[in-house]
Amino acid sequence: MRPRLRATLVGALILSLTMLPGLGSAMRSSSGDGGVPKATDIALGHVKARRSALGLTRADVAGIEVTDAYRSAHNEVTHVYLGQTHGGLRVVGPAMTVNVARNGKVIHAPSRLIGDVGGSASGQVRLAASDAVDRAARALGLREPEQLRVLSSSGGVERRTLLSGGGISMGPIPARLVYQPTTGGRIRLAWQVEIEEVSGEHWWVASIDAKTGSFLGADDLVDHDSAEATAAAVSHDSRQAPALTQLGPEPTGDGAKYRVYALPFESPNDGPRTLVESPADAVGSPFGWHDTNGAAGAEHTTTRGNNVHAYVDPVPAGNTALPLMDAEGGSSLTFDFSLDFTLPPTAWKDAAVTNLFYWNNIVHDVFYRYGFDEVSGNFQTNQYGHGGLGNDSVQAEAQDGSGVNNANFATPVDGGRPRMQMYVWPNTGQRRVIDGDLDSGVITHEYGHGISNRLTGGPGTNCLSGEERMGEGWSDWLAIALTALPTDSGEARRGMGTYVLGQANRQGAGIRPTPYSTNMQTNPATYNTIRSSAVPHGVGYVWATMLWEVYWNLVGEHGFNPDVYGDWTTGGNNLAIQLVMDGMKFQPCAPGFEDGRDAILAANAALTEGEEEAANHCLIWAAFAKRGLGWSADQGQSSSRSDGTEAFDLPPECGT
Repeated sequence: MRPRLRATLVGALILSLTMLPGLGSAMRSSSGDGGVPKATDIALGHVKARRSALGLTRADVAGIEVTDAYRSAHNEVTHVYLGQTHGGLRVVGPAMTVNVARNGKVIHAPSRLIGDVGGSASGQVRLAASDAVDRAARALGLREPEQLRVLSSSGGVERRTLLSGGGISMGPIPARLVYQPTTGGRIRLAWQVEIEEVSGEHWWVASIDAKTGSFLGADDLVDHDSAEATAAAVSHDSRQAPALTQLGPEPTGDGAKYRVYALPFESPNDGPRTLVESPADAVGSPFGWHDTNGAAGAEHTTTRGNNVHAYVDPVPAGNTALPLMDAEGGSSLTFDFSLDFTLPPTAWKDAAVTNLFYWNNIVHDVFYRYGFDEVSGNFQTNQYGHGGLGNDSVQAEAQDGSGVNNANFATPVDGGRPRMQMYVWPNTGQRRVIDGDLDSGVITHEYGHGISNRLTGGPGTNCLSGEERMGEGWSDWLAIALTALPTDSGEARRGMGTYVLGQANRQGAGIRPTPYSTNMQTNPATYNTIRSSAVPHGVGYVWATMLWEVYWNLVGEHGFNPDVYGDWTTGGNNLAIQLVMDGMKFQPCAPGFEDGRDAILAANAALTEGEEEAANHCLIWAAFAKRGLGWSADQGQSSSRSDGTEAFDLPPECGT
């Protein structure tokens, strides 16, 4: 019996955009953690010592700066994120992740750094920032900005400028000079402008050539998840749901009550709503879910607090005439509202907002325990003195009036407020309109985009890009892992978004090509499948399939713990969540499948030791090899989904 894993278990976005305007480098560490500065020195020394192997010049090394650094308490690894500059301007995209163990050893250091930046740089400033906004709007298919004016500007090499929204952006439009990589390994001087469309559907960060005005590319900070409605009407399945028990949070005792489809239920398909009392976890939400000042007592009696503000947003895109509508719980914080499926969703808006508020907080609290905390860029108004940047709780919009049959999540860098938009789904073949606010799988999926965007490349960076992007896969996987039941098995069918499509739970494929399953007949996806898959959802589906294999291999070895709040030593499912979360911190910007696999393997080596490390190592390899990402596999360039090589073999230490 391995000593560190207890057996008390039940059942056996091609543009990579970094720092957004207005944010500089940040050193993030927990209070009293003096190891982060030392780790940054080690990381920079590591790059200097390996300059030739990395293909860098001395000038390249001199232009490297630390964009983020923080320490994960559970494995005592410090994650140092490095970016490139030239002439005092940031080079968009290229970055390096250096993971430093507690003993000072560099344990994983994937790089996306560009060699000889100075030799590849070109361009000059002939375009004003306002002209760059005009060019960006035109390239993105937006209407011409109206009465665009400069609100503020600063000197310095970046020429940071803040412009009015011009009727095309929800807020002022920041602009600054950067160097933008282009094809052929060149970098061009460019204006980087940020436009948050008034519809909320897109939040663009675009690069415009500062000399020619050419459009060099854009990244959308909003991740979308829609699907064509299915024609077949499928009633709720008759599966007997397990008895609901309150799982593992350490309660704050604030007395708040919520009538919801409670954890681990995924949707109304799983069973009835229940009235849950004091579900806030004292580890991640020490003052409850309605606090913002860090003192006893709720500041809000509505669906608003430190982690999320949930409300109905019935307003069509661009119309601000109607007010946002919170659900009100009164001084007792009792959110107990009726829900009648014979009526339209507007009749149960308070119940929908309550469910949305509850699940956003659940996801916050659960994944806080796995390392998505303040220093790593989580979503909180008040950081409670734990580091990182605050004032970025989630804006969760229920029954959003700007669309249907969709859901999305916008993730600015740390300190910027994310937005979750949830919609109703009228085109499901059902006789009634289905409300996405009742599908915790979709809610968790959307929140998962925020997790993967903040953890990859550091919280001050937004760099999930390339055709092999796995964001949709992490989001699917986090959703099905969070709502797994003791009665589940690897070969069982787990669809994504089955409820919103009116399909039977754990039967339909939902919004993906097949259900998730370890059965190759049910789900035949392998690495080569991404060659013919749509970006990003089809590619993400393959990645989630691989992670599902990892999950069940670890559950098979270490058992299933129904308490998802349990730490990584308490169950194979808990361990799998920890390794996948850690893997996001270990990987480089713009990761491909091979990068993601190797990051999880490195995370296992950092977390476990001895026989346990070796056993998990081979279980993880076996999971990826089964799906074609074996020892001999090669991802090629993560910017392409068609240049990889599939392989099903294991490394020598794991046998054949």
